[in-house]
Amino acid sequence: MPRYAYSARDGMGVMRTGVIDARSESDAIGLLRDDELTVTEIRIATRIGGDDRRKIDQAARRVKREEVIAFTDQMAVMLETGVPLSEALDAFLQQTKPGPFRQVIEVVADRITSGLSFSVAISEFPRVFPRLMVSLLEASEAAGALDVMLRRVSDYLASERQTRKQIRAALAYPAVMLTMAMAVTTFLVLWVLPRFAVIYESRSAALPTPTRVLLAISGGVQKHGLLLACLAGAAAFAFVMFRRSPNGRRFLDTAKVRTPIVGPIMTNFYLTRVTRTLATLLAAGVTLPDAIRILKGVVSNRMWADLWRRLEEAITSGRTIGEVVLDSPVIPASVAQMISAGERTGRLPEVLVRVADVTERDFDESVKSGAQMIEPIMITIMGVMIGGVAVALLLPIFTIGNAVAH
Repeated sequence: MPRYAYSARDGMGVMRTGVIDARSESDAIGLLRDDELTVTEIRIATRIGGDDRRKIDQAARRVKREEVIAFTDQMAVMLETGVPLSEALDAFLQQTKPGPFRQVIEVVADRITSGLSFSVAISEFPRVFPRLMVSLLEASEAAGALDVMLRRVSDYLASERQTRKQIRAALAYPAVMLTMAMAVTTFLVLWVLPRFAVIYESRSAALPTPTRVLLAISGGVQKHGLLLACLAGAAAFAFVMFRRSPNGRRFLDTAKVRTPIVGPIMTNFYLTRVTRTLATLLAAGVTLPDAIRILKGVVSNRMWADLWRRLEEAITSGRTIGEVVLDSPVIPASVAQMISAGERTGRLPEVLVRVADVTERDFDESVKSGAQMIEPIMITIMGVMIGGVAVALLLPIFTIGNAVAH
């Protein structure tokens, strides 16, 4: 039976620590509650010393998701061919180079040798192995289908990684273009324009209005640069605090799904992730209430958090999830209808898989169409910013030429 180290407060608010034997983390928390203790932290008890424990926790922060995907894929192959779990872990360690992930797997292998299950062993490293993976493997161990579930987890994590790459690629292009436009404009205004101003003044040329405006901006930035930098820092700090506040977080989360171009991309991304995750959980035998609790960590958007809360209330009161999704502003009507129909016919996992496939195709299309729309917009912005400065630089030259000609 696993041992759990805990920190908890008693009825007087005094912090207490200790170790308790329990079949699972939830059972351990229940036993501590029976003793009138409020748990603040709980984890698998370890024989590793404090310094080594800190080193392993630091190593876990440096593990890449690609390493986890490769690990689950290799473990699935070995278990499918009949290799016992402990031998599969040993084989993986033998072919893995020293590094953060190897340190983590060494601890996992040690826990399994001590008698813990695979799901309990990896749950000690939430930064490495997502909660979804732990829940799926826990359900598969009860059903004796660990090899099949590892394959599903590997496919799920690979699909999630690909989706994230698509979003980063879609957002990277406009970010790079905007940064370049701002950098070039700043260079022209603060370095090139002042040197042209010296030429204009030496010839006593009457400067056009656009040039005078840019010269005023350039002079103001150079004269009050420190003050402007402080104001920019204060604005950035205010934005960070606003984003962390409940109202600010809700405003930004709402903007993510309602802003043109970006909104359809994020909506399809959330739908794909939620439906595929829920389908995988239900197919693995995870109960609907537990699946909803796991989904809270899959999508952190506040609008979706409202949906999870309403779903939990509906399940508690005996209502169907179809009633909730049909009234939800974040679920398209067509998707809500399919989910409701799947629930009525008892084929919800299958329907969710189909919905995930459809929304994933829609996500791919929205990324492509979004990129096609963003490209001319960014070119226009760059043309206006850089071209405007260039025109302001050249107008005085044309004016001088006209004056000489007459």
